Parts: sequence; structure tokens; C-alpha cells
Amino acid sequence: MNLKKIALNILLGLSVSLFIYSCANQGYPTGGPIDETPPRVTETRPENYALNFKGGKIEIFFNEFVKLENINEKFVVSPPFKKTPTVKLKGRSIYVKLEEELKENTTYTLDFGDGIVDNNEGNPLGEYQFVFSTGETIDSLSIKGKVDNSFDETPVEKSMVMAYLNTHDSVPMTTIPDYIALTDSAGYFQLNNLKEGTYKLFALVDGNRDYLYNGPGEMIGYFDELIVPSAHRFEQLDSIGGDSVVIRQAIALEPNNIHIRMFDEENPLQYLTGYKRPRREKLEFEFNAKRTDSLKIDFIGFEENPDWFLAEINERKDTLSFWITDSTIYQRDTLLAALEYFKTDSTNQLSLFQDTVKLNFKDPKKAKAKQSKKKDKKKVKIKKPQYKFNFKTSTKQDLHKNITISFDEPLARINYDSIHFYQLKDTLEIPVDFKIEKDPKKLLQYNFVYKWEPETSYKIDIDSTAFQNIYGVFSDSFEGKIRTRELEHYGKLFLNVSGVKIPTLVQLLETGKNEKLVQTKKIESDQTVIFDYLEPKTYIIKVIEDENDNGTWDTGNYQEKIQPEQVYYFYKELKVRSNWEVEDKIMIPSSKEVMFEIHEDDLLDKVEEMKEAIDQKVKKKRGKKE
Repeated sequence: MNLKKIALNILLGLSVSLFIYSCANQGYPTGGPIDETPPRVTETRPENYALNFKGGKIEIFFNEFVKLENINEKFVVSPPFKKTPTVKLKGRSIYVKLEEELKENTTYTLDFGDGIVDNNEGNPLGEYQFVFSTGETIDSLSIKGKVDNSFDETPVEKSMVMAYLNTHDSVPMTTIPDYIALTDSAGYFQLNNLKEGTYKLFALVDGNRDYLYNGPGEMIGYFDELIVPSAHRFEQLDSIGGDSVVIRQAIALEPNNIHIRMFDEENPLQYLTGYKRPRREKLEFEFNAKRTDSLKIDFIGFEENPDWFLAEINERKDTLSFWITDSTIYQRDTLLAALEYFKTDSTNQLSLFQDTVKLNFKDPKKAKAKQSKKKDKKKVKIKKPQYKFNFKTSTKQDLHKNITISFDEPLARINYDSIHFYQLKDTLEIPVDFKIEKDPKKLLQYNFVYKWEPETSYKIDIDSTAFQNIYGVFSDSFEGKIRTRELEHYGKLFLNVSGVKIPTLVQLLETGKNEKLVQTKKIESDQTVIFDYLEPKTYIIKVIEDENDNGTWDTGNYQEKIQPEQVYYFYKELKVRSNWEVEDKIMIPSSKEVMFEIHEDDLLDKVEEMKEAIDQKVKKKRGKKE
């Protein structure tokens, strides 16, 4: 009997255990809804906006554990310290230790940006600032505005906006600013808690965080005029429910619409960074930046012919290449050359500089032949030299474009008798005239010029004697077919442009992440610009005010007080369809930034107008009730 009871109790216990286990394993807990509540400041020591603060440490307490996110990039102190304060986590608080003595009667702003987030979900506290004064009052003036890239009008994030009470022109290079602020992701900034005075304003992408402009390599922007921040009192109408309206006192802080355009200065330093002889007939000299002067070369040990080379410069204009045309020179494995060019000296002035370089060439064919001879003593097959070129044919040839011919070495002569160009009609091959013209900007590029007919097929045969380079080598043969687009494929845009004051470049861009330039038209007065032969795509308009009339956008120079040329984007999408004409118009605004001054009398007039409008609404409501 006892054994039966024991067995029954064991079975009962196992059953209960299994039931409990099955209930406990029906699913994983979800953890509840995601926490989207940001952390909250519960206390600060000293209190925020404290007066007569003597320095030392600051502690900010929160209702939950927090963490610091990219705080080294987001945290700034204004006025700035030479030594950045230490910012650390301490339980549910942030501890800030000030590392240097504070200025007397000065309001300081510790700006954490959005660098404080909760520990679990990363919810940001928001744009948090801690403010204190070492004197009896808190300075309360401010300057607000926006910072853009001057070339494409995109906002510049995390640029440092710097305000100086010293208005001398050299301050960004020599002096730590009086106040600083960082721009947000949209390029907006707000310099807070400024004292009264006249300010000079700059924006800087300060890579090394030394609060100084170190010249080209750091983006800079500046506001042309001196700024005097101010506060204006005015009355504001507030509705408190029903028909009741009260007038409250409010303060407007000015200015709040400063626009700074940032730019990269062209590098004034000029020096040789490298030289090489990539092939027997070619010398290359690389410089640190674009150059406008020439490079003179004299070979040591022999007299060279004055016409011993053809010069080539790359698109960036920082690399000069010399194609040697004289075989008595390029047959030498070693060339000792005396160079003469302009270089920036210790006083940052361009002066004539002389240098001697050795230019060696090791023939890879000879090295390969020696290596192969050692291995198997077999004869090395030497390929016949060939003059290479690229002639791009297409079955969708644009009616308004030439075909580009690119060569790998300078061209000496063209034998037109060896180039046969035909228009194809049914089974007929009709010879047609064409031209090959040298590209004025590129030594190795030519244009095949022909007035294309729509929806037409062409054939080109190039014999092996058509092109000969400066070394006497002929090109290989080539055969290709071309088919032009139909005229109805293209659309056309008529754009009426007004507000033109100076030479202006009107550019048509394809929409997308990358700024793809389609066409540029130069105008000097109000007129209708025609963009034709357009692909059926979506476009936008960019306008450049070309102040120096050189046909391109130019950057600024702070020391010479030159702002970058003004750019305007018109982001209205222009949808062009095949065989369709689109008409639109743009108005170029004034290029000068305008500061809108708000006067107290004007504000009072607006308040009176608002009072009258509200009184009329109240009367109407009462009339309806009656």
C-alpha cells in the first residue's frame, strides 16, 4: 500500500512538472513595446544658467542611464577653450571637468548637440546646451543662419561657425574666435549667448580642431559685412480659448538669416612632387597643384634641338608631359636634365627655381629577353610596333555629336586616301565627305566631324596606313558601322531667363545623385535659351554668375576678399519627352545676401493689423451666436 502511494505521488509530481514546463515554453517573451522616450535631465550641479560660476566641474543627472555618441565631434564650448574639457559618464550622470581658468563676466555655452542618447534604444536627448556665466548676468544675443557649399549649394554639416569681436582681416588665421557653433545636418547654425558688440563671422571645416584657418586644404567661408546682433521687444497676440485674446511681450533676436558660402581656395603653394620616365619617349613631371607657367628643360652633356618635344598637360593642369621627338635623345637610357620653373619660397612668393634630375629608362623588353635566355635560351618573339587608336562607333549615334578619336601617342599625319566613309542606302555605299579636327585642349584627341542625317546608316573603313605617329609607326586597320538616332527621339527646352546682370552660364543638369552636366549656354542679358537634342529625361537648371567672364565657375580667396562666384539651383523638375517641346522660365535673384532688419515701429504696426483682424473675427462669431 505504501509503495503504491509513493509511486502515485511520483507520477503526480512528474505530471505537474511536465505541465508547468510545457506552460513555460509556449513562446519567448516579446519584451513589450520599443522604448522611444528620450532621456530627461532631472538635475544639474550647478543649475543651468547659473551666475557667478567659478569653474571646476559640472554634473548633469538623468532619469535613466545614458551614453555619449560621437561626443568628440559634437561637443563644443563657446567661447572655446584651448584645452577641451573632459566629458565622462558617471552612473546616471555626465561629468564635465573644465581644464582652464574662465574669463571674467563671460557667458559660456556647453553644446552637446545630439550626442547624448539613452543607453538602451539610443533615443537622443536632443540639442542640449548647458549655460553659465562668470558674472552677474547671462548674455542673450544670438546670430542664426545657414552654411552651404558654394559650388553646389549643398549644406555643410559640422562646419565650425566662428564669431570674432576683433574685426581685423587676419583673425581667422591668427586668433581663436570669441564664440563658436557647429552646423547641423541641414547646414543651420545658432551662435547663442553673445555679448553686445560688432562681430566678424566665418565658417570653417576645421580638420585639426585648432580653431584657426590653415589655408588651402580647409574649407572656409565668410560673411562680407560686420554684424551687430540685437534684440527687439514686440507684442504678440495669443488666444487663450473662446473669444479671449491677450497681448504678450516677446523678444525677436536678430540677425536670424545669415548665409555663408563655403569654398576651397586654390592652393597658392607650387612645387614639384615627382618626375618619371614611364616610357623611352615620354617624360612626366607632377606638381602639387594647377600651374600656369611653363617648365624649361635643358639636357646636360649634349645640345638638344629646340623642337625636341611635344608638350601635353592633363585636365587638372598639375602634370606636364613631354613627348620626345628627337631619336638621338630618347635612345639614351639615362638623361640628366636641368629644370627651371617657378616654386613657392619660404616667404610664400613664387620665385624662379633650378634643379637637376636624372631620368632613367629600363627597357622591359630587354629585361624579359635576358630572363628568358637564362631559362631556356629560346628566341624571344618581338611584336611589331603598332600605333593604337580608339574610334567609338555606335548604333545610337547622336545627331549633334562628333565621334572622338583617341590616340595613345601624338599624331604626325593623316592619310585621308586611306579612310573611306560611306552612307548606306539599301545596298549602295555612297562616299561622303568628312573632316578630322584636332581637339584644341587635348594633344592625343581628335574629332571626326560630319553633319549626321537622322535614321541613317554609315560605314567606315580605315586602312593600316591612315594614321602615322611622330615615331613613324602606322596604325592598324579598322572597320565599323554607325546608325544615327531618329530626330523624333529628342525633345527641346525653351527657357526664358530674366534677372541677368552680368555674364551668366545657364547649365542643364540631369537629375540624380551626381551632378551630370548636359549643356551650357552663355548669356549676357535676359533672353530665351534653347536646349535642343535632349534625351527624354528629367532635368534641372543651374546658373553661374560668371563675374570674370572666363566660361567656368571660380572659387573664392579670402585674403584677396574674393567670394566664390554665385551659383543658383532651380530644382523644379523639367520633364522632357521625345518629339516634344517644353517651355519654362526662371528669374535670377539678387546675388547679394540681404539682412532683413526688423524695426520696432514696423512690428507695432503689424501687431495693430493683427488686433484689427482678430476683432473682426470676434464680431463675426458674436453675430452668428445672436
